[in-house]
Amino acid sequence: MRLPTHKELNRYVEVEGWEDKDKKSDKKKGDHHRYVFTTPTGERLYTRVSHGKGQIFDQELFNRIWRDQLCIDEGQFWAAVDKGIRPVRPTPTSSPPHHGIDAKLAKNLITKVGLNPSELDEMSQEDGVRTWNEWLISGGT
Repeated sequence: MRLPTHKELNRYVEVEGWEDKDKKSDKKKGDHHRYVFTTPTGERLYTRVSHGKGQIFDQELFNRIWRDQLCIDEGQFWAAVDKGIRPVRPTPTSSPPHHGIDAKLAKNLITKVGLNPSELDEMSQEDGVRTWNEWLISGGT
């Protein structure tokens, strides 16, 4: 099994565009560079790469890095390092916009009018306002 050098780990974060948190301050902090990356779905990932020039000799450590910190698979890691191919990350699911009820109206419809939250799932803002107004006109009964 191939294990990366620290140089190869640095190459990976450069290829994918991770931000080096230490570059902002132009200082070496400790014995690692600290990187942060925001995925297309908004998840923030963090990893560290040693300032050293050595190699990772522990397969389990490398597995944890690509799996838990970089959130990719090993093949994606090596494709980025060897060929400069950025990993394909999941994008936010695009579902048709649901023009539902705003939070304050939903809370009133549940707590005061007595609707079940599942009843609000398919209700539009207009339907919610109409239901709320009818409840108010009826004197809250």
